[in-house]
Amino acid sequence: MKHDAIKAESSFLNLLYVFFIAPLALLLLTSSCQAPPRQDVQQFNDKAYEAHYRSLDSVEHYARKALQLAQYDDDGKAEALNNLAFANIVRMDYAKAEQQLTEAATLTDNQIEQLVSQVQLMRLCQRRSRNRDFYEHRERALNCLRRINEERAALSPRDTRRMIYAESELAIVNSTYYYYVGLERQASNAIRQINEDDVRRDTAQYLNYLYNIGAGGIIIEGTAEDIANEEIENLFHCVSMAERCHYPYFEANAKEALAERQNDLQLAEEALMLFRQFGDVYQIAGAHRTLATCYHVMGDDRQALKHLYQALADKRINQAPDLVASIREQMSVAYAALNDKPQSDYNRNVYIDIQERTRQDRELEARANMYEVASMQLNVMIIAVIVAIFLLILLLWIFNRMNRRQKQDNQLTEILEQKQEEVAEAWMRVERNEKQHLEQRAKVALVISIIPLIDRILHEVKRLGDTPHAKPSTDEQQNMLKIRQERLGYIQELTDQINKYNDVLTQWIQLRQGSLNLHIESFPLQGLFDIVAHSRTGFNMKQVTLEVEPTTAVVKADRVLTLFMLNTLADNARKFTERNGLVTVSASETETYVEVTVSDTGKGMDQQTLDHLFDAKPVIDHVGETPTGEQRSHGFGLMNCKGIIEKYRKISSIFSVCTLTAESAVGKGSRFAFRLPKGVRRTLTVLLLLMVGWNTMVAQYNRNQAHIYADSAYFSNINGTYERTLEFADSCMKYLNLQYLKQRSDSCLLMKLIDESATLSPEIAWLHDSVDVNYQVVLDIRNESAVAALALHDWQLYAYNNKAYTQLYKELSADNTLADYCRKMQQSQSNKRIAVILLIIILMLLIPAYYMQYYRHRLYKQFNREKKQRIDIELADDELRRAELECSNLHVTNAVLDNCLSTLKHETMYYPNRIRQLASADDQNNLAEVVSYYRELYGILSEQALRQVERFHLHLKAVDCYGHQVLGDSHALNVMWQILVQKDSEVSVESKDNRYWLFTITQPHMNISKEEAETLFTPSSSEHIPYLLCRQVVRDHGETTNLRGCGIWATVEDGKTYVKLTLPKYGKL
Repeated sequence: MKHDAIKAESSFLNLLYVFFIAPLALLLLTSSCQAPPRQDVQQFNDKAYEAHYRSLDSVEHYARKALQLAQYDDDGKAEALNNLAFANIVRMDYAKAEQQLTEAATLTDNQIEQLVSQVQLMRLCQRRSRNRDFYEHRERALNCLRRINEERAALSPRDTRRMIYAESELAIVNSTYYYYVGLERQASNAIRQINEDDVRRDTAQYLNYLYNIGAGGIIIEGTAEDIANEEIENLFHCVSMAERCHYPYFEANAKEALAERQNDLQLAEEALMLFRQFGDVYQIAGAHRTLATCYHVMGDDRQALKHLYQALADKRINQAPDLVASIREQMSVAYAALNDKPQSDYNRNVYIDIQERTRQDRELEARANMYEVASMQLNVMIIAVIVAIFLLILLLWIFNRMNRRQKQDNQLTEILEQKQEEVAEAWMRVERNEKQHLEQRAKVALVISIIPLIDRILHEVKRLGDTPHAKPSTDEQQNMLKIRQERLGYIQELTDQINKYNDVLTQWIQLRQGSLNLHIESFPLQGLFDIVAHSRTGFNMKQVTLEVEPTTAVVKADRVLTLFMLNTLADNARKFTERNGLVTVSASETETYVEVTVSDTGKGMDQQTLDHLFDAKPVIDHVGETPTGEQRSHGFGLMNCKGIIEKYRKISSIFSVCTLTAESAVGKGSRFAFRLPKGVRRTLTVLLLLMVGWNTMVAQYNRNQAHIYADSAYFSNINGTYERTLEFADSCMKYLNLQYLKQRSDSCLLMKLIDESATLSPEIAWLHDSVDVNYQVVLDIRNESAVAALALHDWQLYAYNNKAYTQLYKELSADNTLADYCRKMQQSQSNKRIAVILLIIILMLLIPAYYMQYYRHRLYKQFNREKKQRIDIELADDELRRAELECSNLHVTNAVLDNCLSTLKHETMYYPNRIRQLASADDQNNLAEVVSYYRELYGILSEQALRQVERFHLHLKAVDCYGHQVLGDSHALNVMWQILVQKDSEVSVESKDNRYWLFTITQPHMNISKEEAETLFTPSSSEHIPYLLCRQVVRDHGETTNLRGCGIWATVEDGKTYVKLTLPKYGKL
């Protein structure tokens, strides 16, 4: 029984072990392996958060502790990842930060931590200019916030503190984004959503709030002085509180903002030191930028550049394009202050390129608009009522105005006087243009006078074939060889004479440097191809084959500039093609454009050279002297080609197809191509002109004038005449303002070169108000004004125009695609409202109809009184339009002649010297080919100029000249008398052949010989240019009146110089 008892006891113990002791031991063992309490994870996360703006190392240390302990706590792990991402954002390890934030957002269902992750991703996208991603994360953040608000009352105290941080950070990130986009009102509204009482519970976020309020752009109500004082007060509060609570990050930010406002170098250096201690890479670069600003204000731009280069030293900041853009923009200013224009232009181009790559896109949230549809119905009804009230008030005002209508007679008189003044000013402009056209005609006459010299050379070259070339063996052959040498010498004399005339023409053209103008026409390309084909001699001398493929293409462009581009590209191909190589010129057509191609089998270019081939700076092609004596290229020809294409693109949308491209590979040759629009029939233009009304024509005129002045400003900057650029800019803005005033009556919103009182540039308000102007022209003129101000060291003017350019650029690049979707959703619900509004408008129109019937008899008397004055005003308008039309025609003709003469000068200057060289070497074959090509090229270019001159005719009438009636043009004669008649000159007049007046003018100031007097009115010297004008005036009168006895000459008698000229008598034609 004892044995049974022991056995039973043993069984009991086994049962006790199995069912109680073993499970208890297992429970104790597993409990020892479980994660520590959640409070420990939260404690480390709290410490990491408290160190956010104090010590990045502490943030990382505590966040990693929390991450290690939160193996089974997804919420704690997500919070730790958010803290680690904060540190990595500050250190600009954006890739790692994005990875941690994405993991945190997908790791947990905790909406607060998801909100924090999305807000930090928004900041990350804003820094990296990933704008579409910014809106996606913003929408997700708002969704999280809506879910949290549904159960907000159930949040724990710790979650409430976390929500204060998340909500305030969301508002600050939104505000920052809107501020950099240029939407200051939205930026202010975003940060005003923060509850100041709540945010005070979080010291770091309160400091963040104070800094953003004080940094600028948030306070928009009040005077500029009040705003500045309030902002500075917030910054000082931020500094003192940050120092007291040991937040070096906000202490540095506030000091940096104060340094920017007060140009305080010491504060900026303190901010830089604090940022370095804190380790914020982004803010370190920003502090260097602020120091550079201070040094620039102090005038030490070299020190400013030193800090700007230090700002760019850390390559990590390249992840923040907006920061790099601001640094590059400031480098452009600093280099401009040091008069280093190439570097200034380079950095400004980099700044503009970054703006293009990182343009801020602004989208409408479709979900928000859907919620606003219901309220829009009420708004429309309210607007309808307001419109009805406004119309009623307007009618009452019209009734009152009609009683005072009689007082407007004086206003019509003032309008008439103003019109008469405008007519006088217009005729003064015509006179200036006629004087310039006189100069152009004289230049063309000089050009035409060279053609006989070329013909003589051509004649002598042809006769060289009749004389021996080898060593003579008989007396007759010696005599013929002597004749050959005399002819070669005569050819050289003729080239010297041509060079002399060319020198005069060159100096004359340089006296009037103008902007590039285009003479657009439709013409076949084959004619230009034939000219290029005649230049085979230069290719053959280098043993390079030139192939010009025939074409039937017709293009719409400037004929002379197209020939220049073809010659430039073909000449470049010849230079860089080795012996036995091939250069091909061809054209291909599409429905909208013609592509002209010049390809070669030459050396080719590497990718680096190809990338910078068309840069707006000298490009040295590293080729030395070639066997044929060619000079190395500096890339100016390609730069001019690019400028011509850009000029085309700015004229009209028709030229949007214009491009200039290059393809190349080392050892495989190059291919250059430019595109021009296909020719357009003239009948189409005529039909379009007939279809548009007068208002459209006026609006188009204003647009064209704005285009012209914008282009002139561009080329003025290229020529370095920056004061002139600002004059062009002012004129461009004048025509842009006229376009605006045609659509709106608010004269307070007019564009100016600078307006310190405006918080928002007028063009931004125009854009918001849907004013129809060419905003690309506005962009161009603001940019050119900024460039000119930069070169002139007018920093205030530069800052205003650069800010206006940047704001408008960002506005224009906004993506509003969702707006159309929202409008379509509202359209169906708006139909009924539109019907109601139309009924109200019809009702309101009944009152004006009644008014017109009742008061018509009162208007009739007033109409008769005003009729005469209005007729006079209309006559003045007609006279003004006639003067402006004549002025415009002269301006266009002068511009075309400028282009023709400049092209002729550049394209033909080389040939006389080359002909002289070949004549000296007695190279008859090449001489004949070069002279023939020179004659053909010169004839085509001079014919283009001559065609413009033939369109002009003198305005003949009786003109009183020193008491005698002359049949002539008063403007041209006045120009001539101003040149010939000095203060101490004496003028005598006598009759000649009963058809002419002979004027004799003493020149006491002129002491010349008889030989010099004989050449006074010839282009033998650049000093004779004024007298060439006089010769042209007399020649024009002789040709117009068909009285060939008109002439002008100089004589020397008894040591005195006399100028004599004959002009036609009035009534003897």
